[in-house]
Amino acid sequence: MDFNLEWLLSSDYTEPQYFLLIFFILLSGIFLRYLVLAWIYHEWVYKKLGDAMPYRRLHEQVRLPQVKKEIRYSFLGALIFAFAGVAILIFWQKGISQLYTQLTWWDAIWLPGSFGVALFLHETYYYWLHRWMHRPQVIRHFHHIHHNSLYTSSFTSFSFHPIEAGLQAIFLPVLVLVLPIHFFVLIALLITMSITAVINHAGVEVYSEAALRSPVFRWVVGATHHDMHHHKFRCNYGLYFTFWDVWMKTEDPGFEKRFEQHTQKKDLIKV
Repeated sequence: MDFNLEWLLSSDYTEPQYFLLIFFILLSGIFLRYLVLAWIYHEWVYKKLGDAMPYRRLHEQVRLPQVKKEIRYSFLGALIFAFAGVAILIFWQKGISQLYTQLTWWDAIWLPGSFGVALFLHETYYYWLHRWMHRPQVIRHFHHIHHNSLYTSSFTSFSFHPIEAGLQAIFLPVLVLVLPIHFFVLIALLITMSITAVINHAGVEVYSEAALRSPVFRWVVGATHHDMHHHKFRCNYGLYFTFWDVWMKTEDPGFEKRFEQHTQKKDLIKV
């Protein structure tokens, strides 16, 4: 059997048959990635770490009906993220994106540089989008779906109303139109989004007490930081980092105290 995929890479993705083929490939990958990563993290981190260090748990395990609802909304979100993925590939195929595949000596600098720029832009976009979604006249229309999970789990990580999923999904297609990035960087961004979303929603703190004293990890959002957002709504809007919350004075003043309560001095991740 010939496994050469050149025919697929050279096919016009705007044609219905290839559009649908790529769409379902991406949908399967996105949704299965979510299920597998959420399940592994719940079983091997929330349960095992929580059993070994109960103080690291932010709350008790959520109930099955909530998890089922989160999985349903995550599937709807996966449909939208898959559509965005096809759009990115079409932009690349038509030559209107800034995505590239060839590596040069300049990429030794630009690969990490473009990754950092993309994270900063995404953080900035999401922080202000997130604050807007918490306006009283907005939150009741769609963002409340995510906040129905008052006590979060790793399965909450991509549980969004389709409108919110669309607002989040639009970032990457727009990014590749304006920022030159290698496909490796795009993949690294997708991996980072998936892992951090699970870490921040899993209901167990994995960073050590030393994180607050670290010049790097002090600015990283973790489970405690985001859990306080789900409980208090009007604070801690960050996605990956806390700097916008600090700059705009939207970080909860009790964050550090609660973080220390759930970390103590027993390190899981050295920072």
